[in-house]
Amino acid sequence: MTQQDLTPPADFSMYDKVREDLKKRRPLLAATFQGDPEILARVREYEQRSADVAQQVGLVAAKGEDIERLALLDPVTELYNHRTFVKELKAEMARSRRYSQRVSVCTLIVDEFEQIGADYGPLTQDAVLKVVALVIRNSTREVDIPARYAPWQFAIVLPQTNAAGAALVAERIRQRVASQVFSHNWKNFSITASIGVATFPEHAPEYDELVARSIEAMECAVDRGGDRVFSF
Repeated sequence: MTQQDLTPPADFSMYDKVREDLKKRRPLLAATFQGDPEILARVREYEQRSADVAQQVGLVAAKGEDIERLALLDPVTELYNHRTFVKELKAEMARSRRYSQRVSVCTLIVDEFEQIGADYGPLTQDAVLKVVALVIRNSTREVDIPARYAPWQFAIVLPQTNAAGAALVAERIRQRVASQVFSHNWKNFSITASIGVATFPEHAPEYDELVARSIEAMECAVDRGGDRVFSF
């Protein structure tokens, strides 16, 4: 079933219009057909059917929106998922080529994420991911495209941003992540992140190569002890 199948046609709005019109005319109808209760009963029945149809249309539309949302977003962090990220990155790179602009990609990993799971459990890992996602969202612009790229990795598309600008954004995110304090069974702990930066067209000509270079930079940050930004 496609999104088009789930989207109600615009003509269903006529039920609401007819229902409202009937409500306005009910006193006049009652006066006109006061001697014929059967006609008034039919009017009330049609009114109720219109209300029922409008309600069902609303439910179908809402369900369609939920399905579309699930297809685009990661359920834990509510950022874009891997597939949506790739689609958006391809579109941004095409736009950058057309207008001779830069586009950068940052990839981020939470340092010692496996150890967090070992020490505090998977629910705490999810809580960490949600907080990091919120930090990323609050540290980027509306035009930027943050996503959960892999189970432990985040990625951000930064349109019209050169390597130096992307490094500044990454450093802002790194600092804010490091300032977060978590609590588990009355024990506090903090986290750090390693972030890699790569920019089109300097570091890679294609979207997959750009992501690979960004991940390579992120791994360089990890190899240097983590809690840092690395840019080629």
